Amino acid sequence: MTFDFDVIIIGAGVIGAAISDELTKNKYKVAIFEKNLRVAQETSEGNSGIIHGGFDPTPGKLNATLNLQGRKIYEKSWFKELNFPWAKVDSLVLAFSKEEMLEVEKLYKRGLTNGVSENELKVLTKEQVMKCEPNVNPNIVGALLCTASYVVDPVLLTQSLINRALKHKAQLFLNHEVISIESLTSGFKISCRTTNNKEISFTCQYVINAAGHYAAEMANMIGCHDFTLKTRRGQYCILEKTERNIINNHVLFMVPTIHGKGVIVAPMTDGHILVGPTAIDNVAKNETRIITVDDIKYIDKIGLRLIPSLNMNKTCKVTSGSRPICVNTDDFVIASASNNKNFINVAGIKSPGLSAAPAIALLVTKLLK
Repeated sequence: MTFDFDVIIIGAGVIGAAISDELTKNKYKVAIFEKNLRVAQETSEGNSGIIHGGFDPTPGKLNATLNLQGRKIYEKSWFKELNFPWAKVDSLVLAFSKEEMLEVEKLYKRGLTNGVSENELKVLTKEQVMKCEPNVNPNIVGALLCTASYVVDPVLLTQSLINRALKHKAQLFLNHEVISIESLTSGFKISCRTTNNKEISFTCQYVINAAGHYAAEMANMIGCHDFTLKTRRGQYCILEKTERNIINNHVLFMVPTIHGKGVIVAPMTDGHILVGPTAIDNVAKNETRIITVDDIKYIDKIGLRLIPSLNMNKTCKVTSGSRPICVNTDDFVIASASNNKNFINVAGIKSPGLSAAPAIALLVTKLLK
């Protein structure tokens, strides 16, 4: 049969955008369906914007492999070819005890196992850390330094990827919420709800399910129950640009295996300072961007532990982000549905999903081919 599109991608976050960019370069006729009025309004917008060096993911997991591959693609091509704000920074994982220093040593070895270069990782003494960042808590014992990380604006990155895909003849359908997917003899019929409750349908040969928190629901529409997701919400405080000089060119982390990955004080590409996030599991999908006062108090406490002179009264914005977590594997799900090889799930894309986005797009293209 004749299809409207070769591929329909569900979801216009950074993952869907990266996939659309790669597929259009490979001459696929692509459509992107997004239920919101703009791209990158869900998980991508509530993202810390950090491109991780690759020392944190568990060795052997798909997210560890794609983190490193993705970071190198940023360095080799995306930073050069795409128009979005980014900056080179270093990461410091701060240890406040001898026990935490043992975890720092483990992270160092894990990074090497994952393929991070020896010249990109170093275990620092307290004195070396204080020289790098004079305002950090003097109670620290030491830290892990990674010189292979970056900060980006994830929303503008997503828009840049979408723009390049549109130049290669992709079509973007905003305000198109997928309400049903019908498996045809070869291909799919996808129905969407648009303005004024109007319904419209399109056909395609392949579906890429990059629907974030709603990926399991999209898969269930074709009878695929290969994975289960849970939501994890994280809240951030953003400090005014006047506070930018409180840190030098580093992202400051707590030891992730003890405090939970992603607790940071970090520079942003627009000159603000990002502090957070919290981590609350199993919130409702439609409440992943909600703000709570209790979370703000917790963020204040964490931020001041990292930098005692941090002026949290200079908070100018509070925002929340969210991560879809695969309950089955705690890893990325990137594979054809077990009941239909033409339906590719790209789900459970938690951190380091932003870092891995270029490599995820290549993997999906390989699966299609």
